[in-house]
Amino acid sequence: MAVTNDDIMIELRAVKQQHVWKRAENVAKHFDVSLGTVKSWKRRGLITGYKHDKIVIYDVLVIERDLFQIEN
Repeated sequence: MAVTNDDIMIELRAVKQQHVWKRAENVAKHFDVSLGTVKSWKRRGLITGYKHDKIVIYDVLVIERDLFQIEN
């Protein structure tokens, strides 16, 4: 059975929809902003942190999509 271009694109979208979790310090490095900026985004409700054990983590792909309007 031949693989179509549509099959490949569906698989690519599925791979791109995985989450990339980072701590606030690493989110700041990823976007080349200060840690204070990341905390400000959270306070203003622009991004959401998720509690994992005793640390708060952020989904970088969601931040890219929602805050910077980057489509995956």
